[in-house]
Amino acid sequence: MKEGPAFTFSDLAVSNLKRRPFRNACLAALVAALAFVLFGGSLIAYSFINGTEGLARRLGADILIVPKGYDQTVEGILLRGEAGSFYMGAEWIGKIAAVEGVEAVSPHLFVASLGAPCCSVPVQLIGFDQKTDFIVEPWLGTSLPGRLGDEEIVIGGSVSGRVGSTLTFFNRTYRIAAKMENTGTGFDASIFMNMDAARRAAGDHAAKEGIPLAPEESVSSLAVLVEDGFTAAGMTRRINGEFGHGRSGIVVIPAKSIISKVSVGLRTLTAFIAALSVISWLLSVLALTVVFSVVLNERRREFGILRSLGITRGKLLALVLLESGIISLPGAVAGVLLSALLILPFRVYIQETFGMPYMLPSFGEFLATAAASLLLSFAAGPLASLFSSSKMRNRDVSSVIGENCP
Repeated sequence: MKEGPAFTFSDLAVSNLKRRPFRNACLAALVAALAFVLFGGSLIAYSFINGTEGLARRLGADILIVPKGYDQTVEGILLRGEAGSFYMGAEWIGKIAAVEGVEAVSPHLFVASLGAPCCSVPVQLIGFDQKTDFIVEPWLGTSLPGRLGDEEIVIGGSVSGRVGSTLTFFNRTYRIAAKMENTGTGFDASIFMNMDAARRAAGDHAAKEGIPLAPEESVSSLAVLVEDGFTAAGMTRRINGEFGHGRSGIVVIPAKSIISKVSVGLRTLTAFIAALSVISWLLSVLALTVVFSVVLNERRREFGILRSLGITRGKLLALVLLESGIISLPGAVAGVLLSALLILPFRVYIQETFGMPYMLPSFGEFLATAAASLLLSFAAGPLASLFSSSKMRNRDVSSVIGENCP
């Protein structure tokens, strides 16, 4: 007579789990919630750290000079990609360049596009001077093919479009000449053009909005490099002393002060995420331990019978761990996948909500974070069952079998 396939240890575990599908689904859901918090929190924190480090590396300038009253606006443009238009006289280029300790000055002109048929997308338009620029071109994945024409633009990393295609702003069509690498800053959602094209766009914006036209030679901000031997803090005091802090109509912003503000917020946020993750893991282990304790208590006679059949304490423990692992694994995988599906598409929304640079980790870092979150959340189930089963290992077989017998 042909024998059927042997009944394995895993078959016994699966058979036990099939008898309580709803309870096991609830346990898996708890593990999924834990994995969601661990991976989601880690991914967000990692992205903010990447964004802040990217801002520090790529800001380029030691000092920013903007019109009085617009220091918060320029921070919004840099950090969150908020659109704004403001101007000051171009004579400030020469004035600042003449200050002892200034190595280079490069102007920018900010023009807010509109969410209307006149514009493909409502983004920040930024004019820059290629002759003096030391910020924009270093961020490009490839070098610009010569000087930008009046009908050419460079798009930020998160702006939809490919090199060679076109976008429309104020009913003018521009060809995309290059695309920036993602920086994790507000410049990812910006459009860059030469100063002549930006001044023309500023005129189009004024006509469209019915506001006064800015002077022809206006600029919005100046990026300043400091010579070796001078510090940004010292140059800030020197410029303020020479032109009067705010009284001359300009505000001097050390670039490090912007990074410092972001770093303070980042430390607070990462500390909160870390605390939330630890508390979630501990509470999940505690909840799973309580549930497994109840379940194991209900199965006392079953375990006693298995022991009387020769199943060792070690194998009995292995059975419990196997069952908890079978419950935890799909829950952990589901939690990580759900977290990724909800977080990855909303990068821009998360950046705008928290007001900090945000750049997703590399593929390798992403996989490592997912694997660590998966392992920690998966381990919660077997660890809880280990705690719960510890008291069962010392019970006498005959007493366990005899409990509740008629």
